[in-house]
Amino acid sequence: MSFFYSTLLNTKNQLKILYVTFIVLLSFLSIRYLVNPNLFFEFSLLESYLTTMPIIIYATMHLYNNLGKKAPFYYANLGLLFYLFSSTFLFLLYELVALLNAKEYYLIIVNINIVLQYIKFGFFFYQLKIIYFNSNDRN
Repeated sequence: MSFFYSTLLNTKNQLKILYVTFIVLLSFLSIRYLVNPNLFFEFSLLESYLTTMPIIIYATMHLYNNLGKKAPFYYANLGLLFYLFSSTFLFLLYELVALLNAKEYYLIIVNINIVLQYIKFGFFFYQLKIIYFNSNDRN
């Protein structure tokens, strides 16, 4: 996703932030997996947070750069931002539910995440529709 947003972001400072974050995050995760390869098969809230937050920041920077303009991939970006922000909150809530041992809420959290996935895909398909019909109008 970092490479996708590197094509969308405009300023040198934003690109510098993106590339430095990408290199630091990739190095951290690589070293972590090299030291303990078993972590690759375990769910880690830290890894989920560390990989999601930069994408949320990149998506927000893209929306900020295009205030008042027609932005490329606007709806796909909105769908991704909405889903990642909401699912990050749900993962944190899931850990709280696990800590409190309130198993009756697991299914509710999973169902909310499924609904959020459908909403995200709705944004993606709407963006695809916009791209498809715009390309047909030009021919």
